[in-house]
Formats: sequence, structure tokens, C-alpha cells
Amino acid sequence: MDAAVREAENNSVKGPWALPKGWCWVPLKSLSSFIGRGRGPTYVATGGVPVVNQKCIRWHRLETQYFKQTSREAFDCLAPELRIRAGDLLWNSTGTGTIGRAVLYDGSIPELTIDSHVTLVRPTCIESSYLEYFIETLRVQHLVTDGHVGSTNQQELPRSFVEDLLIPVPPAAEQRRIVARVDELFAEIAEGETALAEARKGLDAFRRALLKAAVTGELTKDWRAANPVSETAHDLLAQVAKERAINTSAKGRRGRNTEAVSLDASALPRLPDGWAWASLGEIVSEMEYGTSEKCDYTFKGIPVLRMGNVNFGSLDYSNLKYALPDSSPPILDDGDLIFNRTNSAELVGKSAVYRSEISPCSLASYLIRVRFGEVPPDFVAAWINSPYGRAWIASNKSQQVGQANLSGGTLKKMPVPVPPIAEAIEIQRRVSDALAAVNDTLSSLDAEAADAARLKQSILKAAFEGCIVPQDLTDEPAWSILARIASVAPSPARVKRGRIRRPAS
Repeated sequence: MDAAVREAENNSVKGPWALPKGWCWVPLKSLSSFIGRGRGPTYVATGGVPVVNQKCIRWHRLETQYFKQTSREAFDCLAPELRIRAGDLLWNSTGTGTIGRAVLYDGSIPELTIDSHVTLVRPTCIESSYLEYFIETLRVQHLVTDGHVGSTNQQELPRSFVEDLLIPVPPAAEQRRIVARVDELFAEIAEGETALAEARKGLDAFRRALLKAAVTGELTKDWRAANPVSETAHDLLAQVAKERAINTSAKGRRGRNTEAVSLDASALPRLPDGWAWASLGEIVSEMEYGTSEKCDYTFKGIPVLRMGNVNFGSLDYSNLKYALPDSSPPILDDGDLIFNRTNSAELVGKSAVYRSEISPCSLASYLIRVRFGEVPPDFVAAWINSPYGRAWIASNKSQQVGQANLSGGTLKKMPVPVPPIAEAIEIQRRVSDALAAVNDTLSSLDAEAADAARLKQSILKAAFEGCIVPQDLTDEPAWSILARIASVAPSPARVKRGRIRRPAS
């Protein structure tokens, strides 16, 4: 009989809390026929066998779009234990932000394996769904955080941690009752989470419609009717051109980054009376790339915005890095538009206006600082982030492996609708008020989502303390079942680490 099972039978295994009668604490290795990591696959583009990596694993689901493929030859040489079966628990075992996530495989794909960043647990003496729910508890996730080894960016969950993790094991019949009750309660919460997700989609659609109306003049149609303006956008552009000519003459060659880029507006949509089309290069007073100097979290110099700090229309000042104290990065001015020139295809071009929330502040080389002399930067940011601006960026970006790019030179060619100054100010006021209401609603949705997450954890805590379903004293005690299984079951399989050994030809 397994020593751990004997200890459980004698109630000599002491866990972190007292268990109901008939329950016992058992290490995971005594509840599984196999625990082990995957191998470093030989990847192929097509015609292979899917490989689960850490990006694929989410709570209670596999994201199959992130599958990679290993060659058929490599898969055929794998130990049988590494061919995933229905009921296997797949547990992320490396990586900041991904370590600790787990999913129960449902057997829907005939052939599947894991890479070396995922641990496979094959339960035999416990309900697989019961184990999955236990791994999801905050207590286990905190243990993962405390029990990993390695540096910040190379966190590893040791096999010994997985094997020695103590599981509160109730009688088999009670395990099934617990899983059924948790499933029922989680399904009710999921309905609320679906409603929250739909509400978020509605807010996203409203935001896009708001920006579209703002940059086409539809949002201020009533305002124009009641407020005739004396200065049109053509007057404004003429003033901008005059100031550029003066500045360029004063700066000489140093003024070349403010040179205008002509625009053919003949094929562009008609604008409201008093508006005009211009290239972004025509209304820019200065454009500059961010610093390429080394930045670090530990430095105490000037904070540096990076592409992760730029959202569509707002800046996030968390998770900042800092420039070296003796370096000289470009310093942002209030009203500078921050443009993300390099990112994934769906995120390149996101823009926001800096408003001195943190000062001084700089920006990294993947961002461009754009300054305007007369045209309000908030209106330009609204245009860039609107469906029209996003469509133009999608058509003009350059695409490399895994990254999209839009240079400053290309950005200058972007057509921008320019309203009269007075109307631009009114547009910004209305957009700002509407987005403030959107943000308030998003905050409420975030609070409700956090409440749902806390409720789930409360349910799981009650489940594994024996408080979610009634105990039945006629159920066979857990240690009795384990002892009977251990008396006939073989020792858990172990597969040596390392690359696959090819068979001799």
C-alpha cells in the first residue's frame, strides 16, 4: 500500500485546515498515474500533431487558435504517457502571468501533446473536475506564486511541488456532488459574466460611433446651426502654413521634420461647411521619436512611457520604467500627442494626448511625439482612434513577422479633417463628457466582474472545506477507497526529461 495512503488512513497527514469525517489529505502523486512535463517539440508549419503550450491554457477551456504543430515523426516517438487523454489536467508550469493556470482536457481532439512548459497530471483516484476546481482556488494559486523557482521572467513550477501538493479528498460520491453543485453555481455566475461582456461590447460600439460622429461633424451639427463662426478651417490652415514658413526659415535644415506633406482631397468625403482636409504633416509643428536609451524599473530618473502605457485615447501610468539619471531623453510637453508606431497589427497606431499627469515624462523609441501649433491635439487623437483613422492605418502600415509598423514619414501623409477652432473645442467637450460616462460605466462593470471573481472563490473555499453539500455518513470514506485502489494499482509512471530519442533506422 502507498505510504501516503497509509498515512491518510491513520489520519497522520495534517493539512492546512480540519476536514469533515470521511475526508483525508493526500499528496497529488498518490492520486495520479502520471505527472510530468512535455518535451521540446520539433515544430512544423502543417501536417503535424497539435501541441498545447502555455498560451493555449485558460481556466476551463483550451484556446485552440494558439496551437502549434509537432512533426508526425516526433509525435510517434513520444512516450505513451505524453499523448494527452480525456480527463488529463494540463497545468501551466512556466512564465510570468501564465504559471498556475490549468485546464481539464475533454478528449475532443484525437491526437494531442504538450510542450515543456506544461505539466500533465493524469488523475486516477480522484474526480478530474474536482481536482481542476481545487487547482483554481486562491490558496493553490498563492502556493504556486510562493513555490515557483527561477527569475522574474523565467518562473518555473517544480515537479516536486506538483507531486507533493496536498489535496483534500472526500468520499467519491461526495466529490461528484461537490462538482455538480459548483458547476451549477458557476453556470449562474457565467450568465452574469456574459451580460457584463455584452455590456462591454456595447460600450465599445458606442465609443466607436461617438468618435465617428465627432470627426465627421455629425456630433456638433446642432452647435454649428446655433453658432456661426467667423474663422474657418481654411483660415486656420493658412495661419499654420505661415507660422511653419517662419519657423522653417529660422531653423534652417533643423526644421525639415516640420515640412508639410501636400494632400489631394479630391477623393475624400465632403466635410461640413467651414471644415477642411489637411495632411497631418501640414498641421504638425514638431515630430520626434522617443528615446532608444536603456530604461529600467530600478532607475530613479525620468519615467518613460512605452507602448503598453498607451491606450486608445488615454495613457496608463502604471508599470513605468525609468531612464538613467544622467541620460537626456526627450521631455514631453502638455498637449503632445503620443502615437504608437510599432505594435501588433490590431494595436499599432493607438494614440493619446499627454496632459502632464506625471511631469517630467519621456517616451520610448516605439512611440512618436507629435506637436501641433494651432490644431487641438485631442481632435487629432480622436480622428486617429476613430474607425476612419484605424482603417487608414490598417491600409498604410508595413507588416513584418509578428509586428506592424507605421513610420513618422507615413504618418504625415494621413488625411485629417480640420474643423474651426471653436467647433473643435466644442467637439472635445462633448467627447470628453461622453467618454467620462463610458469610463464610469466601465468602472462599475469592473467592480461587478471583481464581485463575480470573489464569489467564485467563496464557493470554491466552501466546497473544499466540506460546506457546500451535506455529508452522507453512509459514503465509503476516502482513505478506504484509496487503500483498495493502491493495493492493486502500479506505481505512478515517470518519463525522463530530455529530447526524444529517435529509433535506430
